[in-house]
Amino acid sequence: MTLARQRQDYLDALGWVARLTAEVPRETLGRPTPCDDFDVRDLLGHLIGTAHRGLATARRLPTRGIPHVVTEIPDAELASTYTHLTAQIHVAWSSLEADDDLVAPWGPCTAVEAARGFTVETITHGWDLAVATGQPAEAPNGIAERCLAFAAEAIPDRLRGVMYDQPVVGAVNSSPTEQLANLLGHRRNRR
Repeated sequence: MTLARQRQDYLDALGWVARLTAEVPRETLGRPTPCDDFDVRDLLGHLIGTAHRGLATARRLPTRGIPHVVTEIPDAELASTYTHLTAQIHVAWSSLEADDDLVAPWGPCTAVEAARGFTVETITHGWDLAVATGQPAEAPNGIAERCLAFAAEAIPDRLRGVMYDQPVVGAVNSSPTEQLANLLGHRRNRR
């Protein structure tokens, strides 16, 4: 897959999640999600942290100091903060070439590999958010199907139990987006 295609998938994933965040009912912020240890508020903070890491990676800045879950943003500003970050990510990623060397949170990689990782992360946590808040949970434009083509090999075993859980086995009749989430260890009715 070319960087142009992967970058567009990443940007489309960010746009989908921005729309989901804008529709999160305030009364759902304390609900559990398919992502262990995150309620909806924490998940929004994690999505913001992930967006900050995607932006820093494209700008070739260290990501180590970016919190896993950003907590200092008032509830009323979570969606607008995420939307603002996605606009910055659009600009930062537009100047990269496929074989540019970057350092993502999981280690050194090319720009296309980094875009793949951030796309998978964004789609998976978008699914978590949609499921927890009762919104449509299928990512747009075939993104999840394309991610499924490379996600299993893109997630090294060394990151299982650290950044990703073991894959969910036995899930049947799930959508491509849910299959991707299952691959990363996320499942409905976790709690």
